[in-house]
Amino acid sequence: MRSRRFLLCLLLSCVPPLAWAQAAAPVASLDRSKIGLGETVTLNIEIGDETSSPPDLSPLTPDFVVLGTSTNHSLSIVNGRRESHTILGIALRPRREGHLTVPSLVIAGQGTQPLPLDVSASNDAGNAAADRPVVLEGKAEPSQAYVGQQIDYTLRLYFAVNLADGQLGDPSAEAAEVRRIGQDANYQTMRGGRRFNVVERHYAIFPQRAGTLEIQPPTFQGTAVDPTDANSFFGAGEPINAVAERARVDVRARPASATNGAWIPARELKLSLDGMPADGKARVGQPITLNMRLEATGIPFEALPALSLPKLDGADVYPDKAVTGGGSSGSWVTGRRQQSFAVVPTRVGTLHIPETTLHWWNVVSDKAEVAVVPAQDIVVGPGSGTAAPVPAAPSQEGRASAPAQASTTGVAPSPLAGAGVPWRWLFIAALVLWLVTLAAWFVFGRRRRHSASSTGASSGPGVPAVTRERPAQEYFLKVAAGDDLAATERALLQWARIVRPSLRSLGELSVALREGAQRDAITALQRARFAGGERPASQLRDAFARGFDWLEPPAVKGREGLPPLYPR
Repeated sequence: MRSRRFLLCLLLSCVPPLAWAQAAAPVASLDRSKIGLGETVTLNIEIGDETSSPPDLSPLTPDFVVLGTSTNHSLSIVNGRRESHTILGIALRPRREGHLTVPSLVIAGQGTQPLPLDVSASNDAGNAAADRPVVLEGKAEPSQAYVGQQIDYTLRLYFAVNLADGQLGDPSAEAAEVRRIGQDANYQTMRGGRRFNVVERHYAIFPQRAGTLEIQPPTFQGTAVDPTDANSFFGAGEPINAVAERARVDVRARPASATNGAWIPARELKLSLDGMPADGKARVGQPITLNMRLEATGIPFEALPALSLPKLDGADVYPDKAVTGGGSSGSWVTGRRQQSFAVVPTRVGTLHIPETTLHWWNVVSDKAEVAVVPAQDIVVGPGSGTAAPVPAAPSQEGRASAPAQASTTGVAPSPLAGAGVPWRWLFIAALVLWLVTLAAWFVFGRRRRHSASSTGASSGPGVPAVTRERPAQEYFLKVAAGDDLAATERALLQWARIVRPSLRSLGELSVALREGAQRDAITALQRARFAGGERPASQLRDAFARGFDWLEPPAVKGREGLPPLYPR
């Protein structure tokens, strides 16, 4: 049992690194998807640190002029694991207008995905502002959004002068969360026959309530210098400033046609489950590691719901710690959530994994959609350590071999069966039996103390190592009054393992209890944690205030005790 738990923990600890290792392929994105002819766009390619050779840029030359490249390295630590990223930036200027495609580039034997780009004719609509040296513009898309939906706020600073310094502020909005997305894009454009340098910045705004959302405009303050005037470099520059126009967005409440549960307004969503055996077969007691992944565009990972498997009949499920992360795809945020499960079959037969569904709202088509993971079956065979059938009781003719069989099954032979054995051998057998009993008592006591002491350490993060029943009960009642459902489950299981160390999950604990309030409280706890039910704080406290209500073990008939140490 201990070796199986150790192997299970080892497999779970290896899941996140193996899962994220699949994302080593280069990922390409554009800082803008729509530009005007004569403007520049930046192609950003995220690559691994092990990639040293630069890509071949010749596929870009038919439709684009390559203006230059840049490299940006970043290092982050997520969940105690070091993650490094390298972003290769390629500045491009389109040669013609129309719907273009940025072709795939090959890096270290792997190709990036093609990207669409719309290039419009040169826009001279800003003639009225072309005579000003600095112009600040802000635009929010879409003009109508739902609560929790991402609004892309694009801020552009146009300047046709040399700036010695400058400070660009951020937009703000009441009852909304504002996040800055990606890096600033720098390019040039023509307005009113005048060339401007442009700094483009994107923000993700998430409204928190319905109504009219007013986005307060940011401001720019700087100092312009004349390169032909020597005094400009000694503090004699001209102060300049600019203010963007105020933007308004109509925020709608969650539609009535949306299903109950988590509200996920996203542009795109993918739900997948992998890790199934390739041959569709498994064995009793051997864990199967399943990885469920959820990826959404236009919603941060904090807003994604927790992932769980449906209840499995014939298997124990051990969820690992969730791995979350976020990023951006162009001007839209992306959220990722991954949950690994160790599924351990408990009986021979067909293990049915039911269909998993997740309801979400497509903000592009403005309708409800469902992400589905199809149901699958696994054929479970007997494990390598399956116990052999118990042999039949010996007949009268085979009673002479009863001592050998009794020593195998652990039941001592009857004194009458050894009437013909000399008393010296009886004394030696009794002495050996006494020594074996003493050794078994010593080993069992050590294992019981070790199991009780390891209960707190294996209960999960944040649970103190408690080895006595009364402190464990008090700690559980304290945690049950809080909001952390996972900690409540670990504390309850820790308390139960002190009394009965063989318990491995809340499902086994529920089976070991009487029908009634305590079973109902465990069901309510599981429903609140995995199905969005109400938090059962008072129900847990009332049900377990006086300890566990265990089922009485069935009486074993015909069980004989050990023979006397000194038979007469």
